[in-house]
Amino acid sequence: MVVSVGESKLRESEIYRVAPQWDSWTDREKLTFLEHWIDEETIYQEAVANGILKDETLQEQLKRTERKMTVDYFLQNFADTMMVGDAEKLDYYHAHPEFFLRGRTMIKGAILYFKDWQNADQYYKGHKKQVYDTLPAPQHWLVKRVEYFDSATVTPDSCLIPSINDVELGKLSVMKYCGGALKMAVVVSRLDSADVLPYAEVAEDVAARAWVEHQKSVLSRLKKEWKKARPIFSQMNVFSEKDK
Repeated sequence: MVVSVGESKLRESEIYRVAPQWDSWTDREKLTFLEHWIDEETIYQEAVANGILKDETLQEQLKRTERKMTVDYFLQNFADTMMVGDAEKLDYYHAHPEFFLRGRTMIKGAILYFKDWQNADQYYKGHKKQVYDTLPAPQHWLVKRVEYFDSATVTPDSCLIPSINDVELGKLSVMKYCGGALKMAVVVSRLDSADVLPYAEVAEDVAARAWVEHQKSVLSRLKKEWKKARPIFSQMNVFSEKDK
């Protein structure tokens, strides 16, 4: 026993059940907890001594609370045992793509810098008809340097790529002198905002959503079965004429 008020005793096992983090508390926190229990128990005993448990309003409230807690606890026990298989998760993923959209358009590509117009012109003439499906090599004898960008949600260079939504994929842009440099750009891929994210990237979200959907479906079916197993009657005259 840790503390008592009258005949009521607070045991260590009860403390750990209510406050499992008890051992990590400071002495002040423990004292506050015990003082709260003593105050609450004292008032409870005083209320009982004054016959409050016989109050009809309180009895009705206790019945409603017990009923609600019983239903919630019973349903939670069912929910805790529900399992969602991989096939069901995949079915949910394919049936609800609207929950797993990328949300933002992203592009991948490179900006090529040149030393002078002659090198830039020669490079452009040799590559303007090429369709890039991969990034250009980091080194080329005509190119001064290459800067890559990946998963860019805004244009990495508004001079060369005014809009990430309208840029032509795989095509080398015309050469421009802007920002103090002579350069070209190429975008090799674009993931649109309306694209569905790969399953691997959203697997946890899919599992959580599929579980909720599974729970709703199972509980709906069980409620129907439980209702069918019991006689249920209703008095229609409890409704007003205008609602019939």
